[in-house]
Amino acid sequence: MSNPTWDILLLLFFFSAVFIYGLFAGRNKTIVLLLASYPAALLNEYLPYPAGFLSRFNASQIIFLKAFSFFVLTLFIFWILGKSGLSRKEINRKTVQVVFLSFLSAGFWANIVFDYALKAGSEIIKLAPATQFLFGSGLAHFIWLVLPLFALFYIERK
Repeated sequence: MSNPTWDILLLLFFFSAVFIYGLFAGRNKTIVLLLASYPAALLNEYLPYPAGFLSRFNASQIIFLKAFSFFVLTLFIFWILGKSGLSRKEINRKTVQVVFLSFLSAGFWANIVFDYALKAGSEIIKLAPATQFLFGSGLAHFIWLVLPLFALFYIERK
């Protein structure tokens, strides 16, 4: 791994950013961020772009545009859910849960962004074999969609 590819660097960025955020924000805000990612991914999938708008961009630019709109939607929905009182400050930080939820959030985000890359279908955009295995197949996509939901269901409430 002396010459890491863009997808490995993106994974490292996601995991470090969400991990650091989770440690500073706490368990409840990490849960709300994860919950905000689901409707953001759905909305971004069906976001109506003007006719011919995406045809002006190359594959890399389309991936960036879709990823950027996903993160903007995630932050907007996170803000809405935060205003509803879901992200109240907790007293017990439960670091193990925060680390686990941060890992699942970063994996879910990487899954979404790599799915955009795979849908772009360009010969320029190639995933590393490990990334292709972990995020590129239909089964991996399903697992990254369902795994955070199971974790949220089984996580200790208090």
